[in-house]
Amino acid sequence: MIFLINAIAIFASFSLNQIHAVYWGAILPTLYAIVVAPQALIARPEIPASAITKILADKWDNAEDLTAYIVKYWMAFAHPATSGKKQRNSLILYLTSFFLGIVYFLRELFVAGTIVFVMGYILYQMSLRADRPRSVYANTDFRDGSDNEFAREEWELAAMSIVAISDLYPDDRALKVSANEVSEDEDVKSLLAKHRHDGRMGVTGSRPAA
Repeated sequence: MIFLINAIAIFASFSLNQIHAVYWGAILPTLYAIVVAPQALIARPEIPASAITKILADKWDNAEDLTAYIVKYWMAFAHPATSGKKQRNSLILYLTSFFLGIVYFLRELFVAGTIVFVMGYILYQMSLRADRPRSVYANTDFRDGSDNEFAREEWELAAMSIVAISDLYPDDRALKVSANEVSEDEDVKSLLAKHRHDGRMGVTGSRPAA
């Protein structure tokens, strides 16, 4: 839907002769950057980090590392059903913003160009964070880590965090299904054998609102 609306707006910007039509293509990226992006960039869990660590420590010997990663990408973990869509939308819209920014500067619309470049940068940052844990887990370059040891470390954190988030919300079916799927990965099994242990589950949190 975002792709279609964005395409129509860009087409209108360059095909209509109205004086303000050139700005129509920038409306959707600007609204998305102002309304949606902050949720991915600054949202924090309703469970305190110390409580998350305490819950995870019952089953994980690297609970602090998992807590830091989960808190950093909380929106991606809390809303797995929509995080992938938000990542795709932000990718489309930040490319649109940068394209329009160049067009505006070429037309000497410097204020408009600066604004859409800023919106594009915000959306670019959102595209990196909105669904990063699952994107990292699915990325073979991160999994292999042949050129970058930190890439492999993040892949391990992402994989374990996808499993660990279900320990915070054990009654959430979607999170449980996702955790079970990742747990079947042979590489992840070795990580679980190393870092996860049986333990008494602590007090869990309530499911975050969508």
